[in-house]
Amino acid sequence: MRTVLIIVATLIGNTLWAQNYTLEALESEVYQYTSLEEALAAPRDSVYSLKLKAGLKSVPSEVFTEFSNLLWLDLSKNRLKALPAEIGLLKKLKKLILYKNKLESLPAEIGQLEELQELVINQNELETLPDEIGNLKKLRYIDMWSNNITHLPSSMEQMYALEEVDLRVIVMTQTEQENIKLLLPNTKVHMDQHCNCGN
Repeated sequence: MRTVLIIVATLIGNTLWAQNYTLEALESEVYQYTSLEEALAAPRDSVYSLKLKAGLKSVPSEVFTEFSNLLWLDLSKNRLKALPAEIGLLKKLKKLILYKNKLESLPAEIGQLEELQELVINQNELETLPDEIGNLKKLRYIDMWSNNITHLPSSMEQMYALEEVDLRVIVMTQTEQENIKLLLPNTKVHMDQHCNCGN
C-alpha cells in the first residue's frame, strides 16, 4: 500500500511541477533546446523550453503542433514578419520572446495564450496590438520598446495582473502618453520623457 501511495504522490508532484514551474526556474534549471532537430529527437512532452535563432523567415509548424508542454518560446533575432495563427495552440506557454524581428502585427490568436505571463516584442515594426491581447489575464509584463506603437487597445484595461509595460524609444504626443497612463492606472509604464508634443 505504501508503495502505491508513493507512486501516486510522485505522479501528482510531476503534474504540479509541469503546471506551476516558475519563469525564474525556466531560465536556470529547465534544459533549453536550441534547435528544432534536437527538440524533435527528445520525448515531445519533455520539451519545456525552445530557443530558435537561425535567421528564420517563418516559424516551422512543428513548433506549434509537437510540443504541447512548451512553457517558454524564444524566437528572437530572426527575420519574422508575421507570427502564424497556430501560436494559439501553445496553451501552456508562459513566456514568449520575439524581439529583434520584423513583425508588423500580431495575430488575434495570441489572445488564446491564457497562461502567458511575459511577452517580449521590442525592436519590431508593430504599430498596434490586437484587441484580443486583453484576454491575457495572467500577463504581468510586456516589453515593446522601439516599435511604432502609440496607442493600446481598450481591452487592456481588463488586464488586472499587468504590472509593467515598456514603451521607451517610441515618439508619442503628450496626449498619447496620457491616454496610455489613463488606460493602465495600476501598471508601471515606462516611456521616454521627450514626446512629439508639437503634434
